[in-house]
Amino acid sequence: MKKEKIKLSRVNKILLTMYELSKGGKKNLKFEDIVVAVFKKYKNEFHLPGYPQYPDSENVNKAIYSHLRRNGLVNYGNKIFSLTDKGIDFVKSLQKERSNKKLISVIKLPRFMENEISRIKNLEGFKLFIKGEVNRILDTDFYSYLGVSVRSEKDEFLGRLTTLNDLVHELEKITQKEALHEQIINYHKFLLKKFKEIVEYYTKN
Repeated sequence: MKKEKIKLSRVNKILLTMYELSKGGKKNLKFEDIVVAVFKKYKNEFHLPGYPQYPDSENVNKAIYSHLRRNGLVNYGNKIFSLTDKGIDFVKSLQKERSNKKLISVIKLPRFMENEISRIKNLEGFKLFIKGEVNRILDTDFYSYLGVSVRSEKDEFLGRLTTLNDLVHELEKITQKEALHEQIINYHKFLLKKFKEIVEYYTKN
């Protein structure tokens, strides 16, 4: 009996198209190129209402900003987009599911998580936390942990926060954690509690 393939959402179709355009990497993509490519591939879903011969750029724009950026799947700057490590890993998992291949459970963490762990362990704020010098940890250390700055836009801040929340969630599910994993989990929770007002500012405004 033939298995039914997973039905793709509009957002996933945009993500898959970006993955194809960037040849599975982090190549910078112009917004217009994404709109045209998605329209050519899925004309019935991405055309202007009442004008099937024209692409609906606003629809693509909303999907990218409301979902892909906020979930840390794409980077953005001056109408130029690129997939993040998390975005690439997500597409690869989606492709495996669509081809009806069983997703093998392995101990190895997804690439985006390994990259985040390598980055975090070298942060000055994290080193202070390990030493127990928590009083020296400032809001700048929190921004460094997220990989953003005080000038970052709301969507970028929330996207990075989502990525690190996902990282910690996955680390918590590991039965036999490394000491480093436990330290990162604790550091994450410490920062969210200490800088709760900053998080609330970005989530409410």
